[in-house]
Amino acid sequence: MRYLGLAAAFVALSSLSAQAADITVYSPGIVNGPLQKLADAWMAETGNKVTFAGFNVGRIRTAVSKDDPGDVVVAPTGDFADFAPKLMPGSERPLGRIPFGVVVKAGGAHPDISSHEKFVAFTKKAGVLAYADPKVGSLTGAMVEEMLKRPEFSGVEPRPIKGMIGDAIVRGDAQFGGGALTEELMAKGAEVVGPFPDDLGLHVDVSAAVLKVSAAPGDAQAFLRYVTRAQAASVWKAGGIVETPEK
Repeated sequence: MRYLGLAAAFVALSSLSAQAADITVYSPGIVNGPLQKLADAWMAETGNKVTFAGFNVGRIRTAVSKDDPGDVVVAPTGDFADFAPKLMPGSERPLGRIPFGVVVKAGGAHPDISSHEKFVAFTKKAGVLAYADPKVGSLTGAMVEEMLKRPEFSGVEPRPIKGMIGDAIVRGDAQFGGGALTEELMAKGAEVVGPFPDDLGLHVDVSAAVLKVSAAPGDAQAFLRYVTRAQAASVWKAGGIVETPEK
């Protein structure tokens, strides 16, 4: 009887293993800090596997347009109108808003950037503001680069860098960087000086949906429900993503 019991347990475990899904999520680096924590918890609870791909908005747009194999897409909310033919109807879910902030190496100066005027004065004094390189598909970098073209930022050197902005500041590529708070919070050895003033309008609203090409749409839907449930809100907030304000 003992052997029969062990055999039954083995069969049950084998069945669970066979049913486990491998979910591919196309998501930009600006969400992957909190999303990875939620994915880790979901994997531990379900036995499923989550694989991340894409890593910047440009690559994600290409993957979705080409119907590359995948299950879930996370991207700026504004992209979802174009994505619509590639998505399972009714699967889109908002994740939140990613504010922009200024990052410095740990122990560095924390200037006052609490108003538009003080933010401009800070950039003028710093002389340089680094950001993720738009040429490799960084949406946030493109937004900071465009901001620095405004007349009030005349004389400030725009400095596109490779990789995540927080990591670049820790490396010493520049004293100060600007970009998504989520990226800056992920960087070890970096500190967030503070958010960009609201009137600059620099933020990214992000959403997620299930792709039509998904090989495991039921599990993909379950994953989205898990990462957008009420209990997940604290993880998103700690990672730098706040609730999208109602219009």
